[in-house]
Amino acid sequence: MENIPATLWIAACAHRLRQRWHTVDVLELEDLARHLRRDARLRAMRPDDAAVDWLRPVDRPVAQISEPASAVPPYRLPSGQRPISP
Repeated sequence: MENIPATLWIAACAHRLRQRWHTVDVLELEDLARHLRRDARLRAMRPDDAAVDWLRPVDRPVAQISEPASAVPPYRLPSGQRPISP
């Protein structure tokens, strides 16, 4: 949602990601939310909806896997590591 200030959108998105990944550092989740906000499609959503959409497994044909669906590949943090699932 473009009318939500960036800092509030990022904080809300990071909060939703934190509900999924309790053990991941909050600053890293905020960095991930900042990356997600760079994706115009995700930015147009409510922050919690964007987080849920990004967390959803990608359901695309194998031929399209090399094409990124968002600014950050699903289930990868900006550091490139996979978070520990609960």
